[in-house]
Amino acid sequence: MDKPRKDNQGIVLPFPFIFTLRFLEFINSYLGMRLAAFFFAKPFKYKILEREIPVLSAAQKSSVHIKSIYKSVCFYRWPGKGPKIVLLHGWSGRASNFFKIIEALIREDYDVYAFDAPAHGESPGVTTNLPEFIHSLQTLIDNRGPFEAILGHSGGGFASTYVVAHNPEIKKLILISPFDKVLDVFEKYFDLIQLGPKARKLMIQYFNHKTGKKIEELSSSNLAQSIECKSLLIHDQNDREVSFSDGINIDKNLKNGTLIGTNGLGHRRILRDERVVNEILNFLKFK
Repeated sequence: MDKPRKDNQGIVLPFPFIFTLRFLEFINSYLGMRLAAFFFAKPFKYKILEREIPVLSAAQKSSVHIKSIYKSVCFYRWPGKGPKIVLLHGWSGRASNFFKIIEALIREDYDVYAFDAPAHGESPGVTTNLPEFIHSLQTLIDNRGPFEAILGHSGGGFASTYVVAHNPEIKKLILISPFDKVLDVFEKYFDLIQLGPKARKLMIQYFNHKTGKKIEELSSSNLAQSIECKSLLIHDQNDREVSFSDGINIDKNLKNGTLIGTNGLGHRRILRDERVVNEILNFLKFK
């Protein structure tokens, strides 16, 4: 009998955090909110797996300062003579999560770029947020562009959608397991930690002020309406972290998009699937 997989189990939070949160929120809603906000903005860092090391070893590696957020990110490039493509990982991910895709792009001689978002992978920092993903990606485009295509996974998919919507010169967009409404991400987290109504409202206000963005107005489907380039969206129908319905909603609003649904790959293994890699390559080759 097959053992249950751990790469599609959703988010699991430690009991001590939940216990402390309950205690602080009982004392003061604001204190509870601040603890919840800290952990919401703090990505998990995982050990780099051996299977990812060859791709990282082959990269040109440097540190890039993102002036708009006063942070630096670890930047990677695999030089090629073909079109430029940049890849952006999801929350609690890292550039090397794309190792299978990167290996395939290298074989096809693409000029491949990626980076570890702030507080992710080998980039310094403890906390970050989606606007910082966006600032980092935009800085890379401004400094190293123009790019033929952008590929984003999960939260990196939202950031990629935002950037492509504001950079019409980009010709192709690839989204893997993207989420739609940012508010839904907050609500899912609130439900997971059972945060009270007052603390929920305070946390939305806190992030609105901190990021300068209105969380309630941010959604991939709204951004997709202004995207003209060819787009490919790949999403697993059994994804437990980001619902397949999010992918459907985004695809409906893309003017020139194609949706491919997979089955049984979850939220992360989808990045290592041979069929998914081939679909990406075919999409990039097709004019």
